[in-house]
Amino acid sequence: MSLKSIKTILPFAILFFLLILLWRELFATDSHELPSPLIGETLPHFSLPNLGEPHVKLTPDDLKGHVSLLNVWATWCYACGTEHAMLMKISHQYHVPIYGIDYKDNHEDAVRWLTEKGNPYQKIGDDRNGDAAIDLGVYGTPETFVINPQGKIVYRQVGAINQATWDNILYPIIQQYEGTPHE
Repeated sequence: MSLKSIKTILPFAILFFLLILLWRELFATDSHELPSPLIGETLPHFSLPNLGEPHVKLTPDDLKGHVSLLNVWATWCYACGTEHAMLMKISHQYHVPIYGIDYKDNHEDAVRWLTEKGNPYQKIGDDRNGDAAIDLGVYGTPETFVINPQGKIVYRQVGAINQATWDNILYPIIQQYEGTPHE
């Protein structure tokens, strides 16, 4: 092959390669799967006042010893409102402990929301500044993390949990860890 023919073919080959990459990113990836560098890592340290009981703190130690969910939510988040009934179902029907982080929210609004809609949470950290959520790598609400008995993040769910997400993704992951030894 001559240098002239390589110069003619090379731009088309590069363009073809770039089009394949673009197609893959647009159509072959799931927008609800955002990679997290924290998968497999211990929860970052936080100590948040419990919503309604500021003298009680929510810390990563609360999530150790059992499989649990850590749900980042806010009353101003529309998707959090649609997810709430599913969280109530998970708490009452499946008996999976759920801990919450109320992200950049108004304290009174959050208390009113839980009084009206029900409270699926064991504890709720009041993250008014959003520091704990930032340390978790949260992009927006709702986001939910599956935490194993050792306090490590094993899965990150971006967006609202619905029955299909629960049945096909979250509950099977939780079942894998329910029989693991506790530290």
